[in-house]
Amino acid sequence: MLTTDQAASYLDVSSAEIRRLVRNGALTATSAGRTILVDEASVRRRARLAAGRGRPLDPSVAWAALWMASGERPDWVDQRTRTRLRSWLRQRTPESVATACRRRADVHDVRVLPAYREAVLSHDGVAASGLTAASDVGADVVAWGEHVAVAYCSRGVLDELTDRYGINGRGVPNLSLRVPRAEAAAIVARRTMPAAVVAVDLLEDDDVRTRRAGADLLDRCLRENLG
Repeated sequence: MLTTDQAASYLDVSSAEIRRLVRNGALTATSAGRTILVDEASVRRRARLAAGRGRPLDPSVAWAALWMASGERPDWVDQRTRTRLRSWLRQRTPESVATACRRRADVHDVRVLPAYREAVLSHDGVAASGLTAASDVGADVVAWGEHVAVAYCSRGVLDELTDRYGINGRGVPNLSLRVPRAEAAAIVARRTMPAAVVAVDLLEDDDVRTRRAGADLLDRCLRENLG
Protein backbone atom coordinates (compact mmCIF):
# COMPACT_ATOMS: atom_id res chain seq x y z
CA MET A 1 0.00 0.00 0.00
CA LEU A 2 1.11 3.57 -0.74
CA THR A 3 0.32 6.88 0.92
CA THR A 4 -1.32 9.52 -1.26
CA ASP A 5 2.01 11.38 -1.42
CA GLN A 6 3.84 8.23 -2.57
CA ALA A 7 1.18 7.48 -5.18
CA ALA A 8 1.30 11.09 -6.37
CA SER A 9 5.07 10.89 -6.76
CA TYR A 10 4.79 7.60 -8.69
CA LEU A 11 2.22 9.06 -11.13
CA ASP A 12 3.74 12.56 -11.18
CA VAL A 13 0.47 14.21 -10.14
CA SER A 14 -0.73 16.08 -7.06
CA SER A 15 -2.05 14.43 -3.90
CA ALA A 16 -5.39 16.09 -4.63
CA GLU A 17 -5.48 14.30 -7.99
CA ILE A 18 -4.81 10.99 -6.24
CA ARG A 19 -7.76 11.60 -3.90
CA ARG A 20 -9.94 12.43 -6.91
CA LEU A 21 -8.90 9.21 -8.64
CA VAL A 22 -9.76 7.28 -5.49
CA ARG A 23 -13.19 8.92 -5.27
CA ASN A 24 -14.12 8.07 -8.87
CA GLY A 25 -12.89 4.47 -8.59
CA ALA A 26 -9.85 4.81 -10.87
CA LEU A 27 -7.56 3.89 -7.96
CA THR A 28 -8.28 1.42 -5.16
CA ALA A 29 -7.69 2.57 -1.60
CA THR A 30 -8.52 1.88 2.03
CA SER A 31 -8.62 4.17 5.05
CA ALA A 32 -6.53 3.79 8.18
CA GLY A 33 -7.91 6.43 10.50
CA ARG A 34 -7.43 9.69 8.62
CA THR A 35 -4.82 8.20 6.31
CA ILE A 36 -5.70 7.01 2.81
CA LEU A 37 -3.66 4.02 1.66
CA VAL A 38 -3.68 3.42 -2.09
CA ASP A 39 -3.33 -0.05 -3.59
CA GLU A 40 0.05 -0.19 -5.34
CA ALA A 41 -1.17 -2.50 -8.13
CA SER A 42 -3.89 -0.02 -9.11
CA VAL A 43 -1.26 2.76 -9.19
CA ARG A 44 0.99 0.69 -11.47
CA ARG A 45 -1.98 -0.05 -13.73
CA ARG A 46 -2.82 3.64 -13.89
CA ALA A 47 0.78 4.47 -14.76
CA ARG A 48 0.75 2.03 -17.69
CA LEU A 49 -2.45 3.52 -19.06
CA ALA A 50 -1.25 7.09 -18.61
CA ALA A 51 1.88 6.25 -20.61
CA GLY A 52 -0.18 5.62 -23.72
CA ARG A 53 -0.49 8.34 -26.33
CA GLY A 54 -3.68 9.73 -27.76
CA ARG A 55 -6.96 10.86 -26.31
CA PRO A 56 -9.23 8.19 -24.84
CA LEU A 57 -12.41 7.33 -26.69
CA ASP A 58 -15.77 8.34 -25.28
CA PRO A 59 -16.96 5.35 -23.20
CA SER A 60 -19.89 4.44 -25.45
CA VAL A 61 -17.61 4.61 -28.51
CA ALA A 62 -14.92 2.58 -26.71
CA TRP A 63 -17.45 -0.17 -26.03
CA ALA A 64 -18.58 -0.04 -29.65
CA ALA A 65 -14.97 -0.46 -30.79
CA LEU A 66 -14.49 -3.50 -28.58
CA TRP A 67 -17.75 -5.02 -29.80
CA MET A 68 -16.67 -4.58 -33.42
CA ALA A 69 -13.21 -5.98 -32.73
CA SER A 70 -15.01 -9.04 -31.33
CA GLY A 71 -17.07 -9.45 -34.49
CA GLU A 72 -20.28 -8.19 -32.87
CA ARG A 73 -22.58 -5.33 -33.84
CA PRO A 74 -22.83 -2.38 -31.42
CA ASP A 75 -26.42 -1.26 -31.97
CA TRP A 76 -26.09 1.74 -29.63
CA VAL A 77 -24.00 3.69 -32.19
CA ASP A 78 -25.09 4.69 -35.70
CA GLN A 79 -23.80 3.35 -39.00
CA ARG A 80 -21.53 6.34 -39.60
CA THR A 81 -19.79 5.78 -36.27
CA ARG A 82 -19.42 2.07 -36.98
CA THR A 83 -17.84 2.82 -40.36
CA ARG A 84 -15.35 5.26 -38.81
CA LEU A 85 -14.53 2.82 -36.02
CA ARG A 86 -13.87 0.01 -38.49
CA SER A 87 -11.34 2.19 -40.29
CA TRP A 88 -9.82 3.33 -36.99
CA LEU A 89 -9.44 -0.21 -35.66
CA ARG A 90 -7.71 -1.40 -38.82
CA GLN A 91 -4.92 1.11 -38.18
CA ARG A 92 -4.37 0.31 -34.50
CA THR A 93 -2.14 -2.03 -32.53
CA PRO A 94 -3.60 -4.03 -29.63
CA GLU A 95 -1.83 -1.81 -27.12
CA SER A 96 -3.16 1.41 -28.66
CA VAL A 97 -6.71 0.03 -28.68
CA ALA A 98 -6.44 -0.83 -24.99
CA THR A 99 -5.09 2.63 -24.20
CA ALA A 100 -7.85 4.37 -26.16
CA CYS A 101 -10.50 2.32 -24.33
CA ARG A 102 -9.12 3.00 -20.86
CA ARG A 103 -12.10 5.14 -19.77
CA ARG A 104 -14.67 2.42 -20.52
CA ALA A 105 -15.50 1.57 -16.88
CA ASP A 106 -15.13 2.50 -13.23
CA VAL A 107 -12.97 -0.14 -11.54
CA HIS A 108 -13.77 -1.41 -8.05
CA ASP A 109 -11.02 -3.70 -6.72
CA VAL A 110 -12.69 -5.29 -3.69
CA ARG A 111 -12.73 -8.37 -1.49
CA VAL A 112 -15.41 -10.90 -0.72
CA LEU A 113 -15.23 -14.03 1.41
CA PRO A 114 -13.72 -16.77 -0.80
CA ALA A 115 -16.79 -18.94 -0.18
CA TYR A 116 -18.94 -16.28 -1.88
CA ARG A 117 -16.72 -15.44 -4.83
CA GLU A 118 -18.21 -17.96 -7.25
CA ALA A 119 -21.72 -16.88 -6.21
CA VAL A 120 -20.83 -13.30 -7.14
CA LEU A 121 -19.39 -14.34 -10.49
CA SER A 122 -22.46 -16.46 -11.35
CA HIS A 123 -24.95 -13.78 -10.29
CA ASP A 124 -27.39 -12.52 -12.93
CA GLY A 125 -26.02 -9.39 -14.58
CA VAL A 126 -22.35 -10.24 -13.95
CA ALA A 127 -20.19 -10.88 -17.04
CA ALA A 128 -16.75 -12.45 -16.58
CA SER A 129 -13.65 -11.01 -18.22
CA GLY A 130 -9.86 -10.99 -17.93
CA LEU A 131 -8.25 -14.16 -16.60
CA THR A 132 -11.64 -15.31 -15.36
CA ALA A 133 -12.88 -15.62 -18.95
CA ALA A 134 -9.58 -16.26 -20.76
CA SER A 135 -10.19 -19.93 -21.54
CA ASP A 136 -13.72 -19.20 -22.78
CA VAL A 137 -12.45 -16.93 -25.57
CA GLY A 138 -9.33 -18.88 -26.48
CA ALA A 139 -6.66 -16.76 -24.79
CA ASP A 140 -3.34 -18.56 -24.38
CA VAL A 141 -3.03 -18.09 -20.62
CA VAL A 142 -4.09 -20.02 -17.54
CA ALA A 143 -4.91 -18.58 -14.12
CA TRP A 144 -2.94 -20.44 -11.46
CA GLY A 145 -3.97 -20.28 -7.82
CA GLU A 146 -6.10 -17.49 -6.43
CA HIS A 147 -6.24 -14.56 -8.83
CA VAL A 148 -8.23 -11.35 -8.90
CA ALA A 149 -11.42 -12.28 -10.74
CA VAL A 150 -12.46 -9.63 -13.28
CA ALA A 151 -16.13 -9.07 -14.16
CA TYR A 152 -18.48 -6.33 -15.35
CA CYS A 153 -21.86 -5.37 -13.94
CA SER A 154 -24.18 -2.39 -13.67
CA ARG A 155 -24.11 0.00 -10.73
CA GLY A 156 -27.37 -1.46 -9.46
CA VAL A 157 -26.01 -5.02 -9.52
CA LEU A 158 -22.84 -3.87 -7.76
CA ASP A 159 -24.93 -2.35 -4.96
CA GLU A 160 -26.96 -5.56 -4.71
CA LEU A 161 -23.84 -7.71 -4.53
CA THR A 162 -22.32 -5.45 -1.90
CA ASP A 163 -25.39 -5.78 0.32
CA ARG A 164 -25.85 -9.52 -0.20
CA TYR A 165 -22.27 -10.74 0.07
CA GLY A 166 -20.57 -8.09 2.18
CA ILE A 167 -18.20 -6.93 -0.55
CA ASN A 168 -15.80 -4.30 0.76
CA GLY A 169 -12.52 -2.54 0.06
CA ARG A 170 -10.64 -3.96 3.04
CA GLY A 171 -7.87 -6.52 2.73
CA VAL A 172 -6.24 -7.96 -0.40
CA PRO A 173 -8.63 -7.69 -3.38
CA ASN A 174 -9.90 -10.92 -4.94
CA LEU A 175 -12.51 -9.28 -7.20
CA SER A 176 -12.28 -6.48 -9.74
CA LEU A 177 -15.85 -5.41 -10.50
CA ARG A 178 -16.12 -2.92 -13.34
CA VAL A 179 -19.11 -0.69 -14.02
CA PRO A 180 -19.34 0.49 -17.66
CA ARG A 181 -19.37 4.26 -18.12
CA ALA A 182 -22.11 3.83 -20.70
CA GLU A 183 -25.55 2.28 -20.89
CA ALA A 184 -24.81 -1.06 -19.24
CA ALA A 185 -27.84 -3.13 -20.28
CA ALA A 186 -26.47 -4.31 -23.64
CA ILE A 187 -22.91 -4.55 -22.36
CA VAL A 188 -23.39 -6.90 -19.39
CA ALA A 189 -26.31 -8.99 -20.72
CA ARG A 190 -24.13 -12.10 -21.04
CA ARG A 191 -22.13 -14.52 -18.91
CA THR A 192 -18.76 -13.80 -20.56
CA MET A 193 -17.57 -10.59 -22.17
CA PRO A 194 -16.64 -10.59 -25.88
CA ALA A 195 -13.10 -11.61 -26.78
CA ALA A 196 -11.76 -8.08 -27.36
CA VAL A 197 -12.97 -6.95 -23.93
CA VAL A 198 -11.29 -9.93 -22.30
CA ALA A 199 -8.15 -9.08 -24.27
CA VAL A 200 -7.89 -5.46 -23.10
CA ASP A 201 -8.44 -6.57 -19.50
CA LEU A 202 -5.59 -9.05 -19.91
CA LEU A 203 -3.47 -6.27 -21.42
CA GLU A 204 -3.99 -4.20 -18.26
CA ASP A 205 -2.84 -6.99 -15.93
CA ASP A 206 0.35 -6.65 -13.86
CA ASP A 207 1.78 -9.96 -15.09
CA VAL A 208 3.94 -9.81 -18.24
CA ARG A 209 2.76 -13.20 -19.58
CA THR A 210 -0.87 -12.23 -19.09
CA ARG A 211 -0.36 -8.96 -20.94
CA ARG A 212 1.31 -10.83 -23.81
CA ALA A 213 -1.65 -13.22 -24.02
CA GLY A 214 -3.99 -10.24 -24.12
CA ALA A 215 -2.03 -8.62 -26.93
CA ASP A 216 -2.02 -11.85 -28.93
CA LEU A 217 -5.76 -12.33 -28.43
CA LEU A 218 -6.62 -8.77 -29.44
CA ASP A 219 -4.32 -8.97 -32.46
CA ARG A 220 -6.20 -12.10 -33.56
CA CYS A 221 -9.54 -10.36 -33.03
CA LEU A 222 -8.48 -7.40 -35.16
CA ARG A 223 -7.15 -9.59 -37.97
CA GLU A 224 -10.09 -11.99 -38.07
CA ASN A 225 -12.92 -9.48 -37.65
CA LEU A 226 -11.56 -6.38 -39.39
CA GLY A 227 -8.93 -7.66 -41.80
